[in-house]
Amino acid sequence: MTTSNPPVPDRGINRVVVAVWDLDAGMRFFEELLGAEFAPESDDGQAASFGVRVAMAWEAGVELVAPIPDVASAIRDELEANGEGVKGVVFAVADADVAGERAASLGLPTYYSLDFDQETIDRKCEGRFTTFKEHFVTASAPLDGTVLLGQFVRRPT
Repeated sequence: MTTSNPPVPDRGINRVVVAVWDLDAGMRFFEELLGAEFAPESDDGQAASFGVRVAMAWEAGVELVAPIPDVASAIRDELEANGEGVKGVVFAVADADVAGERAASLGLPTYYSLDFDQETIDRKCEGRFTTFKEHFVTASAPLDGTVLLGQFVRRPT
């Protein structure tokens, strides 16, 4: 009898988060630079509740965020203060909750968490995963900025 091993969570850098003023222009740039293919934008209101639009290029490891025009947001404030560019890094870990606890013990509390059910994973992540959980951490030196600690278990192929 053959047994299959369960999928192993991804580890290391999952993606970089880049803030841009114009989401469409940002996607065109990364499509040309990296050959990135962006997933269709999810319109479920979650990103909009933060005043942003989000575009994911899963295979290229790029997440673009752009402020919604005329809506206050932390991304708008960041862009106004520091301009476009890399604003965060998503680290894939074996267990997001354990990593979040470790971060808290280092004085880096979680300020927002995601834990998608399978229907949300299928809709927002093109069904790529069986687990998608992230903790957003505001990091001090040496990381300075937003760090996401995520648990991503890829769907078996």
